[in-house]
Amino acid sequence: MNTAFRILIIIILVGSITTLSFAQVADSLRELQRQIHILAGEIERLKLGEVADDRYEPQRGLGPAAARVYQLKKSGVSLAGYGEVVYENYSATRQDGRESKKLDQIDFLRNIIYVGFRYNDWILFNSEIEFEHASTGKTDAKGKSIGEVSVEFAYVELMFTRQLNLRAGMILPPVGIINEKHEPSTFFGALRPQVERSVIPTTWRANGIGVYGELSPSLDYRLYLVEGLNASQFADSDGIRGGRQSGAKALAEDLGLTGKLEYTGVSGLLLGGSFFLGDAGQGMTDSLGSIDAQTRVLSFHTEFVWGGLELRGLYARTDIGDAGRISRLNGKSVGSRLTGWYVVGGYDIMPWIMPGSLQTLAPYVQYERLNTHDAVPSGFVANNAHDITILTTGVGYKPHPNVAFKIDYRDVQNAAQTGVSQWNVALNYLF
Repeated sequence: MNTAFRILIIIILVGSITTLSFAQVADSLRELQRQIHILAGEIERLKLGEVADDRYEPQRGLGPAAARVYQLKKSGVSLAGYGEVVYENYSATRQDGRESKKLDQIDFLRNIIYVGFRYNDWILFNSEIEFEHASTGKTDAKGKSIGEVSVEFAYVELMFTRQLNLRAGMILPPVGIINEKHEPSTFFGALRPQVERSVIPTTWRANGIGVYGELSPSLDYRLYLVEGLNASQFADSDGIRGGRQSGAKALAEDLGLTGKLEYTGVSGLLLGGSFFLGDAGQGMTDSLGSIDAQTRVLSFHTEFVWGGLELRGLYARTDIGDAGRISRLNGKSVGSRLTGWYVVGGYDIMPWIMPGSLQTLAPYVQYERLNTHDAVPSGFVANNAHDITILTTGVGYKPHPNVAFKIDYRDVQNAAQTGVSQWNVALNYLF
């Protein structure tokens, strides 16, 4: 083999090796670029996960915005809230045809801020700060303050297992539907049901400690020991509502036990029962001695959702011990038994108008009956004005699931023929 041919062979081999090396390097670079692209996409997905996977839904006994802190996947701060503006237009006449003397009003009723902090995967803090009536420095025509800032709840939670978790601080007694889930865009009506204001005193908050969790995958429970009510503030029309101490230097001579069970084993159906039991005397005495004023609140409720149909129903009863002695000390006829119930239903018709739209348009009807003088102590006369029937008809429009516009008419009647009906227009939002 001559020298020239050998040199040619060497050049061909070197070229082939070099070409193969470059090809391998190019393949390696392409593979590296592919892996980098996959990794970048994964990083972006993880970065967006805090937002993309965030869901506004009630959980752990709270409304969708109040439960925002539970959506955090790592340590940090959560921020959420809700608000409502309500215009109330009262009838010029009462049920009996006489002048009502009630003036129309528009009120920035509430602006709520939820602030939470997740320490780690099992400890968190959650709170609700309420600003009412748009200001703390204004008074009404009678000189009464019409604005306030309040802590609605503020608790530390230790999440042990699905079956057992601990809450301590200011908490919401889990009685009825609205007291725990009171964000207005989650219920029908421009105003909260009157039954869950006068028989169950929503919003009801108290300092306490307790546990919650699952007894089974379809049966949830909550059980808290909380500050008791104060019977010295019980009244005739709203019963125990004035007796809420709201955690503000609350008298703790008497405590209360409150709890709830909710069953969700059937698709779309919720069945629940709740209670509060405790003395409310808080050191009250009269000529007969100390007053226990044992107070018991019982409630049963149901919710059903099927397609665009949503139904709710609730029954509540409050019994007050020593009501006669309380009435004489307070100078008011406090009912010994308060009862109330309501049913409400709405149907989203937007799929008929705009198929595939995420907006909703839901006409609704709500009927409620309550009597805060269903029974009165011996020597007192029941006030027929507290035997009330309310029929509400209206429509709610949601351009976004967390924003609602509502308009409804409340036909208010009572056994004393003094009921005053009204139109309501409301703007609700949560974030």
